[in-house]
Amino acid sequence: MNHSVVVLVSDTHSVLSYNTLIEEAVENITRDGALDILITDKITHLNTLDATLALAYTLSTEILQRLKKPDVNVTVLFNNHYLESPQDWELCIVDTSDETYGAWVYDKKDSLKVLNVQKSSTELHPVKDDKDQSQESIHETSAVGGTFDHFHDGHKMLLTAAAFVTKTKLIIGVTDHELLKNKKYPELLQSYDERVKVITKFVRRIKPNLNVDPVPIRDVCGPTGTIADIDSLIVSRETIKGAEFINKTRLERGFSELKVHIINVIGGEEDDGFVNKLSSTQLRKQRWEASQRTSTEL
Repeated sequence: MNHSVVVLVSDTHSVLSYNTLIEEAVENITRDGALDILITDKITHLNTLDATLALAYTLSTEILQRLKKPDVNVTVLFNNHYLESPQDWELCIVDTSDETYGAWVYDKKDSLKVLNVQKSSTELHPVKDDKDQSQESIHETSAVGGTFDHFHDGHKMLLTAAAFVTKTKLIIGVTDHELLKNKKYPELLQSYDERVKVITKFVRRIKPNLNVDPVPIRDVCGPTGTIADIDSLIVSRETIKGAEFINKTRLERGFSELKVHIINVIGGEEDDGFVNKLSSTQLRKQRWEASQRTSTEL
């Protein structure tokens, strides 16, 4: 078994066809291992990244659940940022008919085990042109915010999109305890320091050269309401109203309006208020129910 595995994905239009490669990776990884899905195809626009992330994370999570390895940590890497920091992959999974591996750059390639797996046939999923076509690193400083409790795929998508559009500094607002008093299952909430540690490590993994600045959120606007020198705000689709309020507040305070980038929500539709979206509350509920079952069995 391997602790660190990478799957090379060269076609963002057929991410779902890499299911056989991801399955092979999960079969060959330890239960607490790290699985990286490396997009070797250059991603030039945010809408392409957004769609790719949603497919890759949803697919990998389904496979992890099915193969009973839910604790494997999956990260989607893009645009060769992996070259900016050391990697420790032990195994690489690549499509049998793909010539990507030959041109792929990795300094420990000679010691890397390689498995060739045929990807499956699936319909292409073209990216909609009406979505956000912003390019990488178009803003010097961006902001993103959340509770980031029990870090999950939705958080990964939000932070990856934020890192993508940011060139120099990413301000991450993290909800502090003042605003968490009415959260469900509060006894299972992670500490502020623990949440900051996880999100900082993640962003430094996907875009190592980015300056990451975690800031506590103690009111509705967080750092966007007090820091003038911010260019953009990245939000998920169900929090658009919050972005509108932030821009209204900034204008009232004489600050510039932020460019708002909106990304996908995993699980849940706008028509039903995103009631089925992946959330930290949902994960805390699952942990609470599991603890109750354990107590009953004892």
